[in-house]
Amino acid sequence: MDWARPARQVGQHAHNLALVSRLIASHGPVSRAELAQRSGLTKTTVTQLTGELLDAGLVRELGTARHSGPGRPATHLVINASGPAGVGMQIEADHVAGCLVDLTGRVRDRALRRVDDLHGDPAAAVKAAESVLRRLLAAAAARDTVVAGIAVGVPGEVDGEGRVRSAELGWDDVPLARLLLRRLAGLSGGLIPVSVHDGFRLAALAERWFGGAAPARSLVVVGGELSLGVGVVDAGDRWDHIPAGPLGHVRVRRGGDRCRCGARGCLDTVAGPRALLRAVVPDTPVASRLSGGDNRMRALARSKTPEADAVLRRAASALGGALAGLLVAHGPATVVLAGHLAPLGAPFAARVAAELGRGLPEDEPPVSASSLGGDAVALAAAGTVTRRLVEDPARWLAS
Repeated sequence: MDWARPARQVGQHAHNLALVSRLIASHGPVSRAELAQRSGLTKTTVTQLTGELLDAGLVRELGTARHSGPGRPATHLVINASGPAGVGMQIEADHVAGCLVDLTGRVRDRALRRVDDLHGDPAAAVKAAESVLRRLLAAAAARDTVVAGIAVGVPGEVDGEGRVRSAELGWDDVPLARLLLRRLAGLSGGLIPVSVHDGFRLAALAERWFGGAAPARSLVVVGGELSLGVGVVDAGDRWDHIPAGPLGHVRVRRGGDRCRCGARGCLDTVAGPRALLRAVVPDTPVASRLSGGDNRMRALARSKTPEADAVLRRAASALGGALAGLLVAHGPATVVLAGHLAPLGAPFAARVAAELGRGLPEDEPPVSASSLGGDAVALAAAGTVTRRLVEDPARWLAS
């Protein structure tokens, strides 16, 4: 903080800096004159603010545009794809995936480490994460790119200090952020911030940011790699405050098969990946999308056997029933089937939509299968880093 300025003045400066940065992100290429017009700030103030953003490497000049009128041609500004970048990772029971993403949202590199089973073994997860980080930090160094932060998604609850409780991983109060920072100290020359997030929330954000969902509509994203979860994004919501959590342990049947949580009749026992695959091929090992689960789910969707049809019909019925209750409480929304449900495609989405139509007082909502890949959580995790740079550049300038 600039202690020579009054706090109110510092706050106003940070606000104006964020305003200009966001306008460049949403309207670029854009001239300083256009920025002044859109922001209501003076041209002098805009020139000062854009100078700070240029010095920080957050924006860059494109050069002068074509000009036919009087005066000097205008120089246009855009977000700097060669500026600071974010690293996103997702930790699942059978893999750690990561990606390096620039300020424009473009993926610059990807890394994947498959493992046998991280259940109950956070030390093994951190070791696998270290190998992914090595690859991505080396890729950033080769591009002469500064990594502004590392964000990690996990299938579980995360507190404000990055401690994780996850039934899917078998973790109870694991200080993941601290463990990763300790490993990171030996990998990078400086201190890189690490944050840990609920993977179901990140899956929902991935659809909002990268999946092409209508921005003006509420979005309900359901899926997961090895267990079902849900995230809800309302238009205009702050991305770091959206509700999300597990859905797989909602009871949808009296009795029913026993779930891994110990209860009977959970949604996971009907529509989770274990239930879908083992009902058709009992000895099939369950795998996340990046560890072979994608192909198995597609094969299930293409199967013409009565057994496969019955499995998918029961799953759609149970899933539609669970989502209907959520939508009655929340209101109309677009539904996206993500994670292990995405490879089941449009036919399965249509079955879920029909079930929702029977359970809702209004018309059935739009339901679609996600088009994002198996590392969508990692992609959104990196997005939390890069978007924070654009939305709050003053923090980056002060670091």
